[in-house]
Amino acid sequence: MSERGRRRTEHGSVRRDRTGRAGPAGGSGAGDLGLNDPGADDSGRSAEPGDPGTEPGDPGTEPGDSGAEPGDSGAGDSGAARGARLGLPVSGPGSLATAGPRIGAFAVDAVLSTLVAGLFTAPALPRTWSLLAFCCEYVFFAATFGQTPGMAVLRLGLVRVDGPGRVGLGRAALRTLLLMLLVPAVIFDSDGRGMHDRLTGTAVVRLR
Repeated sequence: MSERGRRRTEHGSVRRDRTGRAGPAGGSGAGDLGLNDPGADDSGRSAEPGDPGTEPGDPGTEPGDSGAEPGDSGAGDSGAARGARLGLPVSGPGSLATAGPRIGAFAVDAVLSTLVAGLFTAPALPRTWSLLAFCCEYVFFAATFGQTPGMAVLRLGLVRVDGPGRVGLGRAALRTLLLMLLVPAVIFDSDGRGMHDRLTGTAVVRLR
């Protein structure tokens, strides 16, 4: 073999570098696959010094981020329970009375005032005198006891929601006048209170 052919053979033989990787020139030895490189990851790519792949302590989301603002329950003010904005309990004693018991109490008071007026007009019908009896009865009992006879039968009470204290004579008189007009009493808000209650700062509540 000539000297030139021997040099070509030696040039194409297996060489070793300083890291211990072996393989023919242009080949893919074990060192080229990263098997002997302690800094290489599973894909064979050498990781940068100090690069763990993710930021330290980064779970992928911001700490405490649950996807909703704190205190956001997904419901607006329109979903608030009846009486909550007035500082009244949602249910049980002290909670707002529903329409059924309130209408029942009004009916009891109307019948009672008619009977009382009839005692003075008999044998004639009381007619408009029953309205006067109703007004006097309603104002007196609401201002003095915080409930009318009809409310007492249905276990209801009349309270202030704009401050402490009794309903008072003036507030009870204004509320009774608005109630006798009927129209303000049937205009309800989200809490079920009529206009006569809203204008006088009162509410009919359950006592049991």
